[in-house]
Amino acid sequence: MCITFENHCNFDMSIKIAPEIIKRIVDELDTGMVCFYNKTTGEIESYPDENSNPGFDEELWAEVIDKVEENRDNCLEFEPMSSHESFRVMENFIAQIYDIPTHNKLIGVISRKRPFANFKYALFEYPFLRERWFRFHHEAYTEYVQEQIDVANLGEEQEDM
Repeated sequence: MCITFENHCNFDMSIKIAPEIIKRIVDELDTGMVCFYNKTTGEIESYPDENSNPGFDEELWAEVIDKVEENRDNCLEFEPMSSHESFRVMENFIAQIYDIPTHNKLIGVISRKRPFANFKYALFEYPFLRERWFRFHHEAYTEYVQEQIDVANLGEEQEDM
């Protein structure tokens, strides 16, 4: 999948990516994709993360993978959150729930096998919390992507020295 945006680099060559592009990157990552931002063209390329997609067929994505590989030096790679990081996001969300019975129930839910599926299912009992969760999760993922941009900018600053 390719989406083209104007280049968002400024004079000091640090990577500046517009919020709507970051949102698109977040959406791609959240669906299990690996995402690449071309710093020169502003294009976004993505394909399924091999690690989280057991049936990944590289041939189906060969064109995108080849395009990324040809431009690897100009690309900033974004990887999805690890399961450990995603679990921490769930814990942080639950920590903000002050209703003790609800808080305790959700702690119990993520303490069992299949915590992600159980958490998702449990939130159907709490429509208000479910909506809050989607906002919280999106904000956490946006911060995660911004951290990757910040790390890339630090790397580029060190290369310029």
